[in-house]
Amino acid sequence: MPLLGRSKGQRMGSIGTIRNFVSVLREMSFDDVRRDAERIPRILVLAPDEATAANIAVRLTGEANANGVASAGFQGGTTDLQRYDVVVVFDPEETERVSEMRRRIHTEGGPAPVFGLGGRRSDDDRAMEDLRSTVSARLPDLAPALGRAYPGFRSAATKAVIDETAKANAQFALVSNIPAVIPIVGSLAAVGADFLVLTKNQLLMLFKIAAIHGRDLHDQWGIMREMLPVVGAGLFWRTAAREAASFVPLAAGTIPKVVIAYAGTVSAGRMADFYYRYGRKPASFEVKGFYRQAAETMRSLPLPLGGEERTKSGSTDGSSDGAATAAHGQRHAGEQVLDSDVHTSAGSPSS
Repeated sequence: MPLLGRSKGQRMGSIGTIRNFVSVLREMSFDDVRRDAERIPRILVLAPDEATAANIAVRLTGEANANGVASAGFQGGTTDLQRYDVVVVFDPEETERVSEMRRRIHTEGGPAPVFGLGGRRSDDDRAMEDLRSTVSARLPDLAPALGRAYPGFRSAATKAVIDETAKANAQFALVSNIPAVIPIVGSLAAVGADFLVLTKNQLLMLFKIAAIHGRDLHDQWGIMREMLPVVGAGLFWRTAAREAASFVPLAAGTIPKVVIAYAGTVSAGRMADFYYRYGRKPASFEVKGFYRQAAETMRSLPLPLGGEERTKSGSTDGSSDGAATAAHGQRHAGEQVLDSDVHTSAGSPSS
């Protein structure tokens, strides 16, 4: 998902209000997301024989005779690979079929969308789950369409959307004017404009998750009215900071901005997914579990600790040297978050 930048005229102040939520929503267009999510992805499954390929196609998508899905044996004369969004190859004898198909597809940057189904058995459930996750993560722009069109992809596609948005928000928090550490209590007026960018990214994420779960994408206001009571805490960043503070080491009542951006986004996505899966708003203890799991993915990182970081640097009076050290620590931590292959458990909400 493209990282949104700050637009002119964004109002400062707390974004934890319904008025600001509506104002942000009115500025946004969901047309591109709607168009991409509503199209049917084109998937080709190749295997040693046509019967095996057809069986894999059903297990992959979760339904028989799915629109946009074709299957063929290796000897079937598959020539027009360019028209497919995803090509899945099952090659239990390891005859280099995956590499061959990748060479036959020309792409403008990035690897060809050819994916191997691992293992020697076509009915390996773990290998199939890994395949869906890999496809969705590698093709995040296609993930909403995959999840919407094919039930088998729903969990993996949701996870890919949440992961991508959380990392985009963490990246923006890292390079934006948001202070390195955020007060848990008090006004967010000084950083409101930058937090609005994070909120817009979250709203796009929620719309994609609604698409994956089959909601009417021409009723964006209905989707957001449905979502606001469910994920309000995730969208209102001070609340997100308080929740994450329970699980991340702090100093002087502050929390690193990257943690807020990442954990708040992951939690909002998981709350939405939970609602669509089970038809109810997650309970308080379940929400806390979402925050805890998101925060714990960052626990091993060298996060800056606000006042403690400045003290270690030899500056206790807020001097530029201490601030620089804290900022450097924040950037180092954020880069590790974004560079690491962190995967949240968005597909299987805990209760």
